[in-house]
Amino acid sequence: MTRPQRPQRVVVAAVLKVLSTVVSAAAAGPMAEVKVFGMQLDTWAPPLPDVVVTYNLSLNIPQDEPSDFKEVSVCYRAKPSTLTSYETHISFARSDQLNDVLHLYRRGEHHGFYFNGVRQFGFPNLTSPVNLHQWTHYCHIFDNGMYVAFVDGEEKARGAIATKEVSLNLRGMLTLGQEQDSLAGNYDVDQAFRGHIAQVNIWSRIVRQEEVRHQASCMEFAPGDIFSSDRDAVNVAGVSVEEIPISDLCLTTREFVIFPEAQYMAPSRRACHRVGYQVYSPDSREENTVLHLESLEFAEECLSNYHLWIGVTDEAEEGVWRKFTTNEVVGETVFELFEPNGAEGENCILMFLPNGLWVDTSCSIQWPACVPCEVDRSSPLRLRGFCYKNEAETFYEVLGYRGRKPYMHGYFGIMIFRNDSGVWQMYDTTTDENVAYLKVPSISSYPIGVHTWTLQRSMCEHLVGSKIQLSLSICNSSEFTCGNGDCIPREKRCNTQNDCVDFTDEDNCEMIVLPRGYRSNRPPESAIPGKPMHVGAVVHILRFVEVNDVGGVLDMEILVELIWQDSRVTYLNLGDTLEWNRLSQAESSLIWRPKFKFPNIQNGNVKILDEELFLKKIGIPQSPDFNDVRMETVYAGNAAYVIQQQHYSGSFACFFDVFFYPFDTQTCFISIQLAAIRKEVVSFSEEEAKVEYLEKKVLPSFVVTQYKAEVTDGGNNETRYSVLKVEFMLARRWTVIVLGVFVPTSMLLIIGYTTLFVNLSLLDVRLAVSLTTLLVLYTLFNSTSDSLPVTAYVKMIDVWFFYCIFLLFFIIVTHVVSEHLQNRRRVLDVHPALQAKLPKNRGSPVSISSTAITTGRSPERLLVVVRFYIIPAIVFVFNLMYWAILLGRFEVFNQ
Repeated sequence: MTRPQRPQRVVVAAVLKVLSTVVSAAAAGPMAEVKVFGMQLDTWAPPLPDVVVTYNLSLNIPQDEPSDFKEVSVCYRAKPSTLTSYETHISFARSDQLNDVLHLYRRGEHHGFYFNGVRQFGFPNLTSPVNLHQWTHYCHIFDNGMYVAFVDGEEKARGAIATKEVSLNLRGMLTLGQEQDSLAGNYDVDQAFRGHIAQVNIWSRIVRQEEVRHQASCMEFAPGDIFSSDRDAVNVAGVSVEEIPISDLCLTTREFVIFPEAQYMAPSRRACHRVGYQVYSPDSREENTVLHLESLEFAEECLSNYHLWIGVTDEAEEGVWRKFTTNEVVGETVFELFEPNGAEGENCILMFLPNGLWVDTSCSIQWPACVPCEVDRSSPLRLRGFCYKNEAETFYEVLGYRGRKPYMHGYFGIMIFRNDSGVWQMYDTTTDENVAYLKVPSISSYPIGVHTWTLQRSMCEHLVGSKIQLSLSICNSSEFTCGNGDCIPREKRCNTQNDCVDFTDEDNCEMIVLPRGYRSNRPPESAIPGKPMHVGAVVHILRFVEVNDVGGVLDMEILVELIWQDSRVTYLNLGDTLEWNRLSQAESSLIWRPKFKFPNIQNGNVKILDEELFLKKIGIPQSPDFNDVRMETVYAGNAAYVIQQQHYSGSFACFFDVFFYPFDTQTCFISIQLAAIRKEVVSFSEEEAKVEYLEKKVLPSFVVTQYKAEVTDGGNNETRYSVLKVEFMLARRWTVIVLGVFVPTSMLLIIGYTTLFVNLSLLDVRLAVSLTTLLVLYTLFNSTSDSLPVTAYVKMIDVWFFYCIFLLFFIIVTHVVSEHLQNRRRVLDVHPALQAKLPKNRGSPVSISSTAITTGRSPERLLVVVRFYIIPAIVFVFNLMYWAILLGRFEVFNQ
């Protein structure tokens, strides 16, 4: 491919010179000047290895003086224009082998150094902002094995140097802008410095902190006794040298870039904001002239005579014009004659094309004009989607123009510009290769935001021709990138509300990212080697639909909640509530989920009514991945629980022991067995096994008294499976049964008992009542027996009915016997011969009935004994024993 033209950077800067107070020995003399060395300043050119500044320090150290120094201070200024992967500031070598006696370098925002050939790792916090085109002052102090670093006059690092040799031998070659792999040679293109270096000084003493701050403030100071780039005649190769006043090193500069698309004020402000800038406002007539002249280049694109927006407004206070950038009052306004004239209705400004003067207008007027954006390098653009190792490699800036459009300059040399075909091209200046291209829908579109690019060379794991999604925005690591390049807090991603104006924050809200090779049929590995992976379980008993003690079946609805962790999975954008973190059916099908069955289900009668999977956040997110296209909030697998909730309706078998009915308490359970996986691999967690009862504990026939969950196992001799046993106790509600069985039967007994008090002559009445009572009692017995399961053992309720039936039977027999005795006593016609044989009672014959009474066979006597002795004794003894057994059992279960 033909190499793109390398235009020089178009510098459209209005320089506001802030005069610094110069403290020097000759206060009234001319301002001191410093040498500035420019290295590889053409940002469109590939880096070269041999652009260096060199000097032999041996020239400054007499042969008869020692060259080992335990106290050394190295201070300098650097202003990079493009970064390299291993940006070398200063390198000092004594020979081909001793080539890293002192090596000061920067990789992105991190600084490092070699000392006597040993790389120092003990200063990870030694960093400085990655700012291009801005001077930064550095001072490195080496003091008898201790190290102190200053950046712009502020201490950034302090600590011991990891080396046995604490002194530096400075007889050797000093190189600026390259690292020496051999003495003054073997330079590496990836270790070059590209930009400006000035005020390099080396002292054989400790420079005090106030001296460092003095230097950083662009004040004059005594040069280094070992070396000074302003004093010593250095050797340059491919390096430009200029002399500037020392105060220029601390100048505050203002730059702008014009976006030549005619838009209303609101979209114009958004266009600037999306590249990290604000609408530019000239602060003086001179700055306005520079802006006007630059804008004439785009008169055709800007459509009208009122062609350019100016970034000032008097909306807050009428007549007081303040800058959009800082809200400060503008230094000098440049209005057209009779302007401003719109009072409170016109709070914005347009530039008049013919003369560059200002006119006020409404901020909401539908008037399209171009917009100048003031450069602010504090928030660089970030290109995300590749596999860079250094975050600074993602940084871009709007630097100048190419093809009458602003282009983006990558800090490490990749350019993004619009080519002659209207396609946005990504070009790597370091290798002279096209990287990718993007076709946009219109001539006014920029590659800001999220777009799908086509690769023109292999990148990361993507082949040539691959479509890859990249984002270009100013969003930092705590922000989500909308499709149009706007930024919102990451917490608002996928929160069911449209926070991006293009609604892209609610697109693709998947929460699961699976690694390559993930198998959903294999459980996660246990966190403890050699131990099974544990699954927590909570069984929520929702309701008892029916308790069928005759059939030995419980119809229930339960919610089985299983909880586990899958460290293989990565989660995205987790919220603080389960509702927020509900997985879709598609996502649920992707991950491993424990399968289980119910061994004690009745006739396979179980069905699932509902199923949901959630994620419960328990940890903090991972450090942001600066290569992530949208900067999602990412969580590791151990930072969340997977919660599976399944709602079941089923019939579960339960053995009902009704011996103590109705004072019985039944113990039933539900078995949940992990299916098709051995307990040595996956097991229920004993600590996390719980049961919760969510309905009222009082059921129609029972009261739920206790419930618990325990982990056991099941299976055969070869394979054992983990089983969760949910056990609960049902105490029968005996009050209704007592009123429906014991009270009626007792009343029937009383009725039968009262027949013993009926006149002996009314046998029909006594028998009819007794037999009817017995019949009713037997009917009640059958009805009660039908409501209980068939058993091979005699139940206590059977004993009660047997007692009642026996007692009534005994009463009936008593009536029959009494009638028999009555019949024997009754004498209808007594023979005279019998009367003569009867004993005399005072001369009168005695009747048969009186004889019967005196001999103890009187029916009245029988009824008295039965009424007052036998029946009460039977009732007392039986009830004492019966209720003692029942109530004793009842108390045991209650406890």
